[in-house]
Amino acid sequence: MSLDLPTPLSHITAIGYTHAPNGLPLETFEAKIPNPAPNELLVHVVSSSLNPLDHKLAERNFLGRTPPVQLGFDFAGIVVVIGDKVTSHKVGDAVFGMVPSNQDGVWATGGVGSYALVPEFLAAHKPAGLSFVEAGTMGICYLSAFLALNDVVTHGSTLYIPGGGGGVGHLAIQKARALGAKLIVSSGGSETSRALAKASGADHVFDYRKRNVVDEIAKLTDGKGVDVVYDATYNEDCYVDSAKAVRSKGDWVVLGVGPGKTTRNVETESPVSNILASKDARLVNVNLLSLFSASDADKDAGYALLNQAVLDAAATTEAGTVKPHVPVTIPCEVPEINMALDEMRAQRNVAGKIAVIIDASRAR
Repeated sequence: MSLDLPTPLSHITAIGYTHAPNGLPLETFEAKIPNPAPNELLVHVVSSSLNPLDHKLAERNFLGRTPPVQLGFDFAGIVVVIGDKVTSHKVGDAVFGMVPSNQDGVWATGGVGSYALVPEFLAAHKPAGLSFVEAGTMGICYLSAFLALNDVVTHGSTLYIPGGGGGVGHLAIQKARALGAKLIVSSGGSETSRALAKASGADHVFDYRKRNVVDEIAKLTDGKGVDVVYDATYNEDCYVDSAKAVRSKGDWVVLGVGPGKTTRNVETESPVSNILASKDARLVNVNLLSLFSASDADKDAGYALLNQAVLDAAATTEAGTVKPHVPVTIPCEVPEINMALDEMRAQRNVAGKIAVIIDASRAR
């Protein structure tokens, strides 16, 4: 369905980091709206969301970008211009997905929307039953869940997904269930997080502060452990515990740079490799960002995989098997975003996702 097009603008007041490293708190700067390349869409962005990637890039600039750098990589919005080679979208389409992490993001002030260049392979048609606000939270987290689980979870699999009330975790539980998982175990430190993990489809959710989750998993699996662990917590202590929960010859899947490297600044020795080796279990590293910086030889395969993931996000939400939980929305303004990022850095996270409203009149 095509939508009414917004009034075109020539510039936006972008939000991002203007110096690096240590680019927090975020600031505003003027940015010109670009024209799409042949395989790109220009999208009027209605909504986005917060991700740890945003504050990590501002703090460390580990992709080596030259400031100012606009942040906010999830998006939902309306196609306003298409490149000459685009075939899957037309002007007026409602779309959602992710902007590559090595390009400028989508956050802009003023409440009238933003504009972003999006490669065709990273945009999917927004299902009618998914609001712009919900769709704008799907990108990074759903792609991370898909890449982690799609090739390792089969009908009858058993899983442990710590942090199942998080942005990635609650989508990963739903995706695992859609893939036919027989048993899904999760854990969380707060009552709201555990409740969301349970509501997302986990069979058992434990308070890791009060229960030994590894022991509980052993009881549930006759001492064998689970077939698959998906650890998206970026927490070394959790890595060690979750590695103990995987069965012999199972798969331990980790999001990001992996054990011993969670700070990106200093690599520390981690026992995870030895734990997995003692079980002859496989370590599967899911690093979404690496697909955007792959060599030319690997780039096409990576882009095809990302396209498969974003189309699957549309298919599963259309089918109703996956739905993002969005308990909090904030306006796309500097004070609100900086405050929310501070809370995220302090690990005072809400269960689910925080949506960022960029076009207030269309965010419904």
